Amino acid sequence: MTALRRCDFPWTLAIAGLAIAATAGAFASPGLAGALIADGHIAHGEVWRAVTGPLVHATWGHLVRDLALVAIAGVGYEAPLRSRRTLLFAGGLVVPPIAVLAAGEAHWYCGLSGLSHALLAAALAFELVCRRGAVNALVAVLCAVCAAKPLYELATGAPVFAMALGPGVVQAPLAHAAGALVGIACGLRAGLDWRYAQTCDPRRQFLLAPHPPTITVR
Repeated sequence: MTALRRCDFPWTLAIAGLAIAATAGAFASPGLAGALIADGHIAHGEVWRAVTGPLVHATWGHLVRDLALVAIAGVGYEAPLRSRRTLLFAGGLVVPPIAVLAAGEAHWYCGLSGLSHALLAAALAFELVCRRGAVNALVAVLCAVCAAKPLYELATGAPVFAMALGPGVVQAPLAHAAGALVGIACGLRAGLDWRYAQTCDPRRQFLLAPHPPTITVR
């Protein structure tokens, strides 16, 4: 009988649960929404908004789209990226809203698009470091194609995939670029950690392996 493996993407699940709860609470209570969104109050000591702001979403459609992207990368790559997981999730949450607010692109910020870009970029960067041969060349091409999206958005100020978020709510291309930069840095480091584990330190190989062996109990 094969033992059940524990969930290896707990942070992804936690973010999804918190985002659903925060968005539902914000819809139910405008006062709560005002206390959670990321805005200029961060500079006046209300630093929790940098974390709670991305969890709140403008519409349920906004939430579903963001969570779908977070899940795609998080479910598949949270375990391989575990050596840099704290920096990846923390940076993917906090850096995009702070970048957008500091640049004056918006008066307030919500949504997980920054984190979704961070996770997707980290997954690609990790694969770029770990893969070899023809697969590596394919990953490099995919990285170049994906990098074109935030670069185009920064250059034009318009999102590649427009999304209806309600009156007065627009997407923030800078958040996508900031998240992608966080993801690239964390993904490259996680990939180097994995390579080191494979070649130099067998004791860390099990902990950092992208797909740890299944434990079998007979």
